[in-house]
Amino acid sequence: MTFAGADDKRARLRQMKTIATALLGVMAIAFVIAARLRPAYPILGWVEAFSEAALIGGLADWFAVVALFRHPGGLRLPHTAIVPHNKDRIGVQLGIFVEQNFLTPTIIASKLRELDLAGYLLRWFAVPANCAALFANARAIVPRLVDAVDDAEIRAVVGKALAEEVERLDLSRAAGAVLEIATADGAHQRVLARILPVVAAWLNAQRPEIKRRFAKRSLLTPGFVDAYIVNRFVDGMIDLVDEIARTPEHPMRLQFDAYVRELVVRLHDDPEMHEQAERIKAAILHGSELDGLVAAAWSALKARLEHPSAQSSEAGPRFADVAARIARNMLDEPVIVERLNVRLCDVAESVLARFQQQFSLLITEVVQRWDADVVTEKIETELGPDLQFIRLNGSLVGGAAGVVLHAALVVTGAA
Repeated sequence: MTFAGADDKRARLRQMKTIATALLGVMAIAFVIAARLRPAYPILGWVEAFSEAALIGGLADWFAVVALFRHPGGLRLPHTAIVPHNKDRIGVQLGIFVEQNFLTPTIIASKLRELDLAGYLLRWFAVPANCAALFANARAIVPRLVDAVDDAEIRAVVGKALAEEVERLDLSRAAGAVLEIATADGAHQRVLARILPVVAAWLNAQRPEIKRRFAKRSLLTPGFVDAYIVNRFVDGMIDLVDEIARTPEHPMRLQFDAYVRELVVRLHDDPEMHEQAERIKAAILHGSELDGLVAAAWSALKARLEHPSAQSSEAGPRFADVAARIARNMLDEPVIVERLNVRLCDVAESVLARFQQQFSLLITEVVQRWDADVVTEKIETELGPDLQFIRLNGSLVGGAAGVVLHAALVVTGAA
């Protein structure tokens, strides 16, 4: 389907106006000639009847069509120039009409189901070149967006938002909730099992330093005795640490487990823990650490976005290949595609249900902001050619009615 431009529509409107007006002129001339010659040529009575009725019908329809958009002949008659005088009401009704008949969630969702939007998107992403282009465009846009903002303003806004969140946060309970989640499936024990070998290795590496410090505290014992004692002590500590790491039910690990559970309860309910957390929160809010953290984070993020590393540049093609492969695999699963379509339709219905009236108000506001002459010109350009056909039909139908009436007069002997 092709859509004509505004200039083409105006040209067609002018053409139809010319044809309809020319037909009126032809009927007027035919009426005058037929009326003058009818006494000599009675057969012209039919032409006179047709042209007279066609002229009246055409003029009536000309008045009706013109009255929609302006005052006919410049005469400010009642109920003329209907469109410009009712522009605001047209905007309101147009917005309501579109809202209730086009932008309903049911209509949009049913159309989305017909389109198979999920399948279309997955087929697009299944082409690596499309994913690569999307990734490249995003990388090109981000630095310009970053340059468009002022660093100080961003830091101030982010800092204020963080400060407000910290101010509202119950730090003690939040820490307890996080710790409770982290320990729910024994994650703390797994972390401990990974840390203990590191501790053992660190102890083993610190033998010289431990010997030096032990010798400073034991001036009366020979060095080989100090070394023997320290080595035995460190070996014993390493054995203990390894034993704890290897034994999930070790008493010390059970003690650690009990301590963590007790800490969770204290973080939730202990007033002392709450007071300590509030002091920490006050120190964060009134100190310079938060501003420094925000500034450092923004600087690091900005540097990363403005000057991506070679590694991240190489990640583009890999990302495109992976995304395309995932999309192709999803296309091979009709159940997944259907589920995505259902979810997209649900999202569309939810969004439209929330913003449907806003679309209506947008149409209303746009039309109401338009100048009355602009609205008139737009509507006449769109509907004018069809309305000019009404003028043509009015002349032809009127002429046919005139012929019928003339025939009735002839039959009854009144003509």
